[in-house]
Amino acid sequence: MRRLQVSLWVLAVLLAAAVPSRAAVSAQIVSPTVDQPIFGKTEVKVAISSTEAVTRVEIFVNGKLVGTMTRAPWVLSFEAGEQNIQREIKAVAHAASGATATHTVVTRPVQVDEQLDLHLQQLFVTVTRGAARTLDLDEGDFRVFDNGKPQQLITFGRGELPLTAVLLLDTSESMQGERLAAARRGATTFLKGLKDVDEASVVMFSDRLLRATPFVFDKTVLERALGETEASGGTAVNDFLYMSLKLLEPRVGRRVVILLSDGSDVHSVVPMSEVLWKARTGQAMIYWIQLDENKHKSYVSSWRSVEENDVEYKTLVKAVEESGGRIEKISAITELESAFQAILQELREQYVLGYYPSDLKKDGRWHEVKVDVRRGGVRARTRDGYLDF
Repeated sequence: MRRLQVSLWVLAVLLAAAVPSRAAVSAQIVSPTVDQPIFGKTEVKVAISSTEAVTRVEIFVNGKLVGTMTRAPWVLSFEAGEQNIQREIKAVAHAASGATATHTVVTRPVQVDEQLDLHLQQLFVTVTRGAARTLDLDEGDFRVFDNGKPQQLITFGRGELPLTAVLLLDTSESMQGERLAAARRGATTFLKGLKDVDEASVVMFSDRLLRATPFVFDKTVLERALGETEASGGTAVNDFLYMSLKLLEPRVGRRVVILLSDGSDVHSVVPMSEVLWKARTGQAMIYWIQLDENKHKSYVSSWRSVEENDVEYKTLVKAVEESGGRIEKISAITELESAFQAILQELREQYVLGYYPSDLKKDGRWHEVKVDVRRGGVRARTRDGYLDF
């Protein structure tokens, strides 16, 4: 009997030895942490421990696969977006034997005290070295000052970030014929360059609203709108630039108005000073494709003198430059397509810096914003500031 027991024990040991043991693999997300709100471009860092080769590590965000890594270092970047929400980040490590390990981190949204209304300020920054834009800077290369006080960066991203655009096209009588055809081609070129995550609205105006689409991701809807309007009437740049900025207010992330016009306003009810105020209270950038082949000419209109119209024009220039956008001057309508392409390419090559201002008073005063880059030989352009409301 004892021999039988020993024999059975030996057999059990041999059988156990014949079955290969499962690999010991573990995964831990070390960044981001549970107490860290995430926005924009986000890095996920995973620590892996395994007794055998790990073939891949998958990252899921809120149940959706956002990327796969096949070798160390186990670091992956993804676009988290700008919504202030809770996100579940899960890492799944796969060993060669088929063993897996999972670790999950749930990041929290920013908690906003009802009695302290914090506003995330986002700066979209174009950095140039000479005539060329550069995207080789890291978060530590930037310093942000709000009214002279250094600010702590909450978000950082670069490159192809989602955008929401209003294509604001002057379709007044002066745009008839080849000018309108060239404007359609240029706007179509811009729309074709948008990514699936980008949304846009087409607004065509004269002295009245001729055509406006909702914000959509479907490019065919936007392209169709471009062909459904004929040029007619006078020009009301102020009114419809104000409207475009107003439309962008509830949107999140990077917002931009691309204005195509000679800038000569004749019929607007809204003064350009109100447009400037609206731009200062929002976070949208304004890019102006200056269509007139000639320099600005002084003129008189039914409600404004020559001097008043000159002030309107200069204030439009100020609104564009303060917003962090710029004026794209063209010498002929044949340059319209390249002008739209140049603006889209610039938008694709920007940094986004987000911070919560340390000294908000809700007093309506102007906050001057400055971005310094620690590296030499580069220049940073962003909006000049904002009104504290």
